[in-house]
Amino acid sequence: MSRNKIVQDTDSDALMSKFAAERAGYYHDPLLKLFLPSNVDPADVHKLPLFNRGTYVRVMAVTKLIDQFLSTTSDTKKQIISLGAGSDTRPFYLLPKYRSNLIYHELDFAVSARQKAELVAKHAVLKDSIPGPVEYDIHTPDVPHRPRRRSPPRLFVPSREPASQSGSGPRHIHSSSRTNTHPRHNSPSGAQNPHGFETPLKSPSYYIHGVDLRHLMTPTSVQLPGIDISLPTLLVSECCLCYLEPDASDAVLAAFIKAFTCPSSSNQLGIVSYEPFSSDDQFGKVMIHNLAIRGISIPTMMAFPTLQAQVSRLRGLGFKAAAAGDLKYVHDAWINGDEMQKIDALELLDEREEFDLLVAHYGIYWGSTVPELDSSDYKFEGPFAGWNDFPRQI
Repeated sequence: MSRNKIVQDTDSDALMSKFAAERAGYYHDPLLKLFLPSNVDPADVHKLPLFNRGTYVRVMAVTKLIDQFLSTTSDTKKQIISLGAGSDTRPFYLLPKYRSNLIYHELDFAVSARQKAELVAKHAVLKDSIPGPVEYDIHTPDVPHRPRRRSPPRLFVPSREPASQSGSGPRHIHSSSRTNTHPRHNSPSGAQNPHGFETPLKSPSYYIHGVDLRHLMTPTSVQLPGIDISLPTLLVSECCLCYLEPDASDAVLAAFIKAFTCPSSSNQLGIVSYEPFSSDDQFGKVMIHNLAIRGISIPTMMAFPTLQAQVSRLRGLGFKAAAAGDLKYVHDAWINGDEMQKIDALELLDEREEFDLLVAHYGIYWGSTVPELDSSDYKFEGPFAGWNDFPRQI
């Protein structure tokens, strides 16, 4: 099995984990059910309490950081670029809420991108959440009809799906669509996209791109159809870039930073990243060994084995304002008393020591470029200013 296929297939673990946490009541995301394989009975999906709680902590942390970015200077149009998005339902909640003030891009392997575009075309609840007309250009080879997503290892596969802002799923809006299912090899916008990346779904506010991230290593290459470098932009990487070799993932991030800090750009680029790390301890070594048995390699676990190493990496690349916390810290510092009582009541967590050890090896990282390059005390500014209020471990 190819390495790309191994990475794509980890989606099954992640999807089951996030659906199990949703069923247990940790958050509300009715759209998850649409992404389940047809041979899976939703009633049979269960995970241990420590996995469900870990899923919740990750979802809560990433969602809070994204929501803060979008709500700060909320009248300013913004952009999100999600790397390795796969089955993430987040755009179908955010797009109806922010409408013309948000452009949302999702990048994944071409097969995964096509599958997600097909799923959007199939389900009205998904396509009706997208403001404006939607165009499809879907070529469907003989692959399973379900989007796949990069995800963390089976040892702990948290959900990446946020709760609905309204608690009732996305509201319906009118949209029109045009579907072209003729086979092709390149995107219909080939003139705009000389690299031949696929864009099987596009609208004024939402794009799904099929692309190997290893091809995005220059400022020009990251400017896929619809990406606007003049907008304040947030990159989201949830267990995505960690599958690349460190030099490759650094090159991808450097390309985005160069594109968004050129004279014609917004000079406002941020990142929210979620990745495991080894901590250079015995538990981390066991994690790496268990992954290797499944044929999975996460090179960044060893290259950046601590939170400090990851933060230093972000700052060195150009995200001069950067912070981090492992999921144990986030669990203890970000969840208020009422919310903790709520999740404590959902399931009995007998394995608290095991939970603490496990989540202490997964980190949330957030960073941004800053306009004052001569400052030694970098703070989050502009659309990222709200991030200064989040407790940080590093």
